[in-house]
Amino acid sequence: MARPKDDSKIDVIFEATLKIVLKTGFNGLKMADVAKAAGLATGTLYIYFKNKEVLINELFLSLKTAKTHRLLSVYNAKDSFEVNFRNLWFNYLELSLNEPERMLFIEQFAHTSLLTKKTKALGDELLKPLEEFLQQGIQQKKVRKLPIPLLLSQLMGPIYEIVKLQMDKKIVMNKNMKEGLYEIALRGISI
Repeated sequence: MARPKDDSKIDVIFEATLKIVLKTGFNGLKMADVAKAAGLATGTLYIYFKNKEVLINELFLSLKTAKTHRLLSVYNAKDSFEVNFRNLWFNYLELSLNEPERMLFIEQFAHTSLLTKKTKALGDELLKPLEEFLQQGIQQKKVRKLPIPLLLSQLMGPIYEIVKLQMDKKIVMNKNMKEGLYEIALRGISI
């Protein structure tokens, strides 16, 4: 009988993979390097993940799931669209600024050929609550009637760029900048 997989080892493997991918890119990722960085035998790594494609797809889904759940934790159906929009936007900004490596991995991997159809579908499913929220905004005539993927791109894309600017030390975000960027985001989708 096989032993159950140890969740703490999975976490260590994911952290090692994240660091290596951000340093070498997806194509530079080698299972032996991940095993070494995680302090495991290469054979042990293969018990957990069949190959690097499975590993990075599972890492992507784990990171995206955690980030989406934390993002949506500020949503309250009883609050107005405006209150929820503000809370969601600022929460997404803060999550992204506080964990830039995770955000970069998610954004970069979402656009690679290594992303499987299954992983893409599961990742897209995580965004359904945000899509429904924006659809409600359209129905309430508070949000421009545009395709939801365009609206999400308009809201998330600039934050991705802001995170890169901060990582490159070209800016240091402060409260006034955040408020100004929020106003730009709100005006960008509002009717």
